[in-house]
Amino acid sequence: MVCGNSCIKLLFFVVNFFICIFGALICGFSLWANLDKDFGSHLSDFVRQIDGIDVKLVNEIAEYQASLWILVAVGGLLFIVGFFGCCGAGCESPVLLGLFIFIIVILTAIELGATVFAMTNREEFVSSIQQVLEKSSSTPELRKNIKPIQNVFQCCGATAQTQNLYIDDGLCGPKPIAHPDNCFNRISHMVQSWGESIVVVAFLLLAIELFAVLFSCILCRSSQDIRYTPYYS
Repeated sequence: MVCGNSCIKLLFFVVNFFICIFGALICGFSLWANLDKDFGSHLSDFVRQIDGIDVKLVNEIAEYQASLWILVAVGGLLFIVGFFGCCGAGCESPVLLGLFIFIIVILTAIELGATVFAMTNREEFVSSIQQVLEKSSSTPELRKNIKPIQNVFQCCGATAQTQNLYIDDGLCGPKPIAHPDNCFNRISHMVQSWGESIVVVAFLLLAIELFAVLFSCILCRSSQDIRYTPYYS
């Protein structure tokens, strides 16, 4: 029983260590997705500068970015919980173990919901970005607003259909163009790449959290059995 209990403690420590690592990863990937090269701030400024933009498009972009910020918070909290779980692996307090289970279950539910929302709305986010970029190409004044995004992504023009307008306005620099790819292609590729990374890390973390809950329940039950054994012996 003692040997089995020690093995469970060791496994509980290892699982918490992985929660700590993967919590940091999900926090880092989500933060990178929102702040990579100041993309989030440039995008927000860019959208605000366009008059007559559909409010629905703005809301879709804001909701998608909000789901990533939720993942940043959940990842940070999981890192903290995993760290204290590693430190408290040797402490078999039913109260602490029950609190640990409660926190992990709540954070797992939030993480799963935010991940599913972000991934199911990824195509809508990309579509909204495309519509915003196309809207920004309607006048020479609006086309000048894309300059910060061009500098961030080293791209030329908003979309493939409107790229010639930016070239004619001289917004892509002298010919031959140093960065021939348009900004929408660069942004959509970035969303796809870090989106896949977030999904992989999130679902690996979900599996680890389930093992953490399982080992916590076993330790909690074992500590109760040890506590009450002297009264029945």
